Amino acid sequence: MTEMTQDQATGQAAVQEALLYTKDVTVTYDLTHEALHKTSLEFHAGEVTALIGPSGCGKSTFLRCLNLMNREIPRCKIGGEIFYHGHNINTPKENLFELRKSIGMVFQQPTPFRKSIRENILFAPKKHGRLHGKDEEDELVETSLRQAALWDEVKDKLKQSAHALSGGQQQRLCIARTLAMKPDVVLYDEPCSALDPISTYTIEETIRSLSETGLCQIIVTHNMQQAGRVSDRTAFFYVGDMVETGTTQQIFSAPKDKRLSDYLTGRFG
Repeated sequence: MTEMTQDQATGQAAVQEALLYTKDVTVTYDLTHEALHKTSLEFHAGEVTALIGPSGCGKSTFLRCLNLMNREIPRCKIGGEIFYHGHNINTPKENLFELRKSIGMVFQQPTPFRKSIRENILFAPKKHGRLHGKDEEDELVETSLRQAALWDEVKDKLKQSAHALSGGQQQRLCIARTLAMKPDVVLYDEPCSALDPISTYTIEETIRSLSETGLCQIIVTHNMQQAGRVSDRTAFFYVGDMVETGTTQQIFSAPKDKRLSDYLTGRFG
């Protein structure tokens, strides 16, 4: 057996330390159209990773693999391996109900339940039997809303409908609702695309502050400036390929692939 080089050993150790990583993940629709080609990426606790690229390039398709959401699409096949805490979750036996307690997701459009602000936060933890008494409920509601930078705006309105909130507040409520399950990974699919600049800034600040808690966050964005502001690492997707990945500073200042360079300079997108 040949010995590994130092670079190979270092790379293997880095993958083993990753909280979540993929190995040769592919997505095929209608059993014939491969929308995502072999993609291998790793994600670490306390880091924000941005997935960028033009529309239809595979970044949202890849994101939905990470909590097995694509599995619910008819005639969709996900190939390769997805390791979470070192365990391959891309198997038919994986319990989606349990998995999504730990890998939460925030969508492009705010999706608050037609319930009060308080019940939006408590719904999933109650369903999973995590709460015992009003004191625990009160503490979770306040903690989750504080983490999402929403507590001061709604602390006197907790019994009001979540649909009475502004769009930006609704999106932060959805983040708080996700955090209430105490995940260690949160996926964001263009969470600011429908929001005004002030709400966008607030959510970006929230994402950055959450990374300091050790949360692993992965965000799909069309906004390159946003990727530069919030992320530690960036991966560029193009026509189903993950073309280049690296630190955000390296990706934006010294891209290696011409397709990435052309995208960053606005030659297409």
